[in-house]
Amino acid sequence: MRRRIVGFEQDDVGDWVAILDCHHRRHVRHRPPLWPAAWVTDESQRAARVGTELPCGRCDRAELPDDLVVVRTTPTWDEETMPDGLRRAHRVAGGVWARLRVDAGALRLVLATDPQRDVVVRRGEAQAIPPDVEHHVDPLGTVRFALDFLRPAD
Repeated sequence: MRRRIVGFEQDDVGDWVAILDCHHRRHVRHRPPLWPAAWVTDESQRAARVGTELPCGRCDRAELPDDLVVVRTTPTWDEETMPDGLRRAHRVAGGVWARLRVDAGALRLVLATDPQRDVVVRRGEAQAIPPDVEHHVDPLGTVRFALDFLRPAD
């Protein structure tokens, strides 16, 4: 999955890290011949890369970024009260992550990541849903669940 670069920072050893619009961070190093990225060593060239895209494997694996906080939680739904839109392809808004929490039963979650993730989330488990990724859920019998929506702390 490709994500836009929104800025850069240096890590504790001085390597450059791209900050992505999904809130993940990805090292960008100039270490030829395997990692040719001379542009990362020049401030104006780094600035020119803001808005371009890099692959984000953590989004493909639906890994929740660090330092997010819950900004909203849905009501708890079951297989009969869940909104119909959750059963069809839909997306979480850009810059927002969701965390599916199952309190009873099980749900099937299908994410259009690369490769596609098709997981069963059972009672007591949670599964992250990246921003802007098409997905849908299917209840597997009787289920009770809610969604948390997360953003970076201000």
